[in-house]
Amino acid sequence: MNGGMPPTSVPLLLFLHGRYGVRDDLAWIAERAPAPWRPVLLQGPVPLGDRFEWFSVSDWETLGALSSDAAPAADRLLGWIDENCGDVPVAAVGWSQGGATALQTLRRAPDRLRFVVTLGGFTTIDAERGDAVLAERRPPVFWGHGADDDVITPNDIERMREFLPGHSTLEERVYPGVGHDISTEMADDALRFVAEQSAEL
Repeated sequence: MNGGMPPTSVPLLLFLHGRYGVRDDLAWIAERAPAPWRPVLLQGPVPLGDRFEWFSVSDWETLGALSSDAAPAADRLLGWIDENCGDVPVAAVGWSQGGATALQTLRRAPDRLRFVVTLGGFTTIDAERGDAVLAERRPPVFWGHGADDDVITPNDIERMREFLPGHSTLEERVYPGVGHDISTEMADDALRFVAEQSAEL
């Protein structure tokens, strides 16, 4: 995770890389963040060789069963937000495991994130402490994923489709011919979604 940040009055858009990633993996998207959002590239806290992850994966068969793994990662991110972001609006863009961490953070603390963009991500099966609030408020969520993704399982896709429509104002986009990757079209759609949320600030 990054160190401290100077105080700011500008809305912050956090970018969370995937498993076995580094901070700059999403720089090509972050550098296009629309005004007034200030992009912040974060790095997962768990070393994985010479790269990083947000949490260790204990069960590759069902990623959605990883509540006990993902919750501490979300709490670490919440701690960083509390220490560095003050009262400015904060939102998150996450790729793969970073997308799962962003969603888990929203589910544990609905007041801390204005919206989430999850690209090739997943969410956990167990109920979270903020789920009832999300069901009432329906915050904006963009979910983009490749039609040929061979990492996020069909069960995990089904779990997202069961959970997100009832707990968010969801925009789902599926990209034909795309595997577990972020296509240019997916990135463009994500940034367009971020720009649309600026009107609510």
